[in-house]
Amino acid sequence: MTGKAGKAVLVGSAAVLALSMAAGPSSAASYVDKKARHCTATCGYGIAVNYWYKKGSDNRGVEWVHASKDTQSSKTFYGRWTYKKPGGTTHVGKGWRKAVFEGKGSARYAGVDWYAGKHKGPVFPKNTKICIEFKGYATKSCGTLK
Repeated sequence: MTGKAGKAVLVGSAAVLALSMAAGPSSAASYVDKKARHCTATCGYGIAVNYWYKKGSDNRGVEWVHASKDTQSSKTFYGRWTYKKPGGTTHVGKGWRKAVFEGKGSARYAGVDWYAGKHKGPVFPKNTKICIEFKGYATKSCGTLK
C-alpha cells in the first residue's frame, strides 16, 4: 500500500499487534472474579469487596474494598477494613484512611477505597470475613469470601 491510507492501516495494525502481544496469553480465564456486598439493616453502612480465586482453589485474593457510611455531617470520617479467617481472630487489613464525601442531599455518604489492582492484593482462605468500620462508631458491615 502507498500513500496516507496505507500508512494509517500499517500503523493501526502495528498498534493492535502490540496490544495483543502485551496482553500475553489469556491467563485471566483461569480466574473467577466475585463480589461480596453487604449493608447494615438501614443500609447506613456498606461494604463492597472485589475478590478472585483460581478454579479449584480454597484461597481468595482481595483486590478492592470499599466502605461507605451515610451521613449529613460535614465532619471528617476515617474508615478501615478488618478480616477474620475461619476459626481465627480479627486482624486489621488496612489502617485508617480519610473518607471522601460523595453524593448530595439525603444520598450523601462518606466513602473509603483500598485498591491493589487486577488479581493483586492480600490472599485469604475461603470463608474469610471482611468487615469495614469507621473510627468512633461501633457499627460494622461485613462480607464473606465464598
